[in-house]
This record gives sequence, C-alpha cells and structure tokens, in this order.
Amino acid sequence: MRAAVVEGPDDPPVIRDVPVPVAGPGDVLVTLSAAALNPHDQVVAAGINFAVPYPYVAGTEGVGRTADDQRVYVAPTDPPHGSLAEHTLIRADRAIPIPDELSDAAALGIGMAGTTAWLALTWKGRIEPGQSVLITAATGAVGQIAVQAARILGAGRVVAAGRNRAVLERLRTHADEVVAVDDDYEQNLREVAGDGFDLVVDGLYGDFVGGAIRATRRNGRIVNFGMRAGRSATISGIELKGRELIGLLTTAAGPERMREAYERLAGHVVDGALTVTTETMPLEDIADAWRRQRNSPNAKLVLTM
Repeated sequence: MRAAVVEGPDDPPVIRDVPVPVAGPGDVLVTLSAAALNPHDQVVAAGINFAVPYPYVAGTEGVGRTADDQRVYVAPTDPPHGSLAEHTLIRADRAIPIPDELSDAAALGIGMAGTTAWLALTWKGRIEPGQSVLITAATGAVGQIAVQAARILGAGRVVAAGRNRAVLERLRTHADEVVAVDDDYEQNLREVAGDGFDLVVDGLYGDFVGGAIRATRRNGRIVNFGMRAGRSATISGIELKGRELIGLLTTAAGPERMREAYERLAGHVVDGALTVTTETMPLEDIADAWRRQRNSPNAKLVLTM
C-alpha cells in the first residue's frame, strides 16, 4: 500500500510502498479515503516527548471504512501504523461512526483540532453560560473552531486573538472583538479585556502567555493547548495567584470523552452551526503539506488517498 513514511528524526515523510498492516486482537483495519496533518505529527517525527519506531507511517487521524463498510473517523493512531496511508490499524474504541452528510474534509476538520477546542472549553475550561472567553492562536485550525464552539456553548463574550488578519476579519462573524498578535498585542488585549476574562483558551504560550494571564480575572482559568509562540515561558507567580494555568493533552481525555466531543461537533456541522476551514490535496503532495503545516497554514490540511 502507499504510505507517507518518516524514516528518521525530524525527516519529512516520503511516499513508500509498505505492507498492509495485520489486525490483532482489539484492532480494526480501516481502508482510508483521507487523512489530515496536525502539529502533533511533527512533534512526533522530531522525537520530542515520544519514542517512535523509525521508520513509521505518519499521521494521527483519518476517515475511511471498516471491513463491514462502516464509515468511521479514527484517532489517535499508534506508530508505526499512522493514518497517512491507504490502510491503518486502530483500536476498536477509537473508531467513531460518522454520518454520510459529513464530508471527509469536515470530518477531519473537527477531529483532533475540533476535539482539542471543545475539550479545552468544557473538560478543562469548565465554561459556563455568560462567561467572557479569550481564544488566542484563534486563526489556526483549533482556534477557529474554539471561537465558534465558545459561542455555541453559551459564552457571553468572545474575543479572538491571532496573527492572520484576514482570518481575524472572518472571525468577526462569531467574535465580539478581534485582536491582532503584533507589537501592540498586550496593550490592545488590556483594552478589550474589561474586568478580565473568565476563561482563556491559549495556543500561543511563549512570550504571550503572560499577557493572557494578566488579562484573566481572579478565579479564572487559562487552558493551554499549543505553543506556537514558543515552548518556554517566564511566568510571574504573583500574577498567577488566584488563577489556574492548565495544560491540555487532548488524548489524555480518553476515548469516551473524545468520542462525545466529536459527536457533538459533528452534529453542529451537520446542522450548520459550525463550519471548518480545510484544504484538500493528494497524498503525493505530502512534502509540500508538511512544510506548510510547519508554518501554520490557517486551515486543516487534508490529504486524499
């Protein structure tokens, strides 16, 4: 079968012919029609926090059909059996049936990105109706869904902050205010924070998490899901007092929570309450897609088999 294979630490995937995996007890073999890229895929390829058996098939999530022709979304895969291939293996509890009304691209758009956004707001963020919410890295795949999901979940006020000004303009449909992440970011953030946010869903970290903390009211929460601005930060213990800084690892939620989040998001896409931004390309374009993913494409990159 054709597959995108990572051959060494931080190598971009290359297309190779590899054997079709053989299902063992508790596994399901899925014939994939599409898969998507995530920042996590590049963290794994680099060997950061994960020991992977090079060479391995890249990819965390995909859409396809089981042997009994059930259409499913699958995530997360376990190396060496990734999703950027014609077939993959998945644990049975990680295969989620999806409705035919949901396109492959939309099914992947609400996958790891969507469940990350939803679980940041609900499981870790404990959002309540009427609360004030800030979404940073709002112009990325997770952030765009988080802005919409915050509104769906009853947020009283939603502020979106990000680097891509064109995407920020589109987010005005769902956000009460937008803030560009630039040299005046923290000052502009203070101006729109009012008496502080109840909840911050943060995908920046680095030099910008301090501003998010300072913009959070006492007893508020900052849930970090990504580190687009850097993996290290200097945080004032005095400023953090009375506030919670929470790290989110989506897969730590477990299959049941991830399935529940995914099904809720799928329902909102089907009924038109939520939209996802995707871009589709063939698997043979994996090298270009990998490069674009590293530079934040502001859309979910979907590769078709």
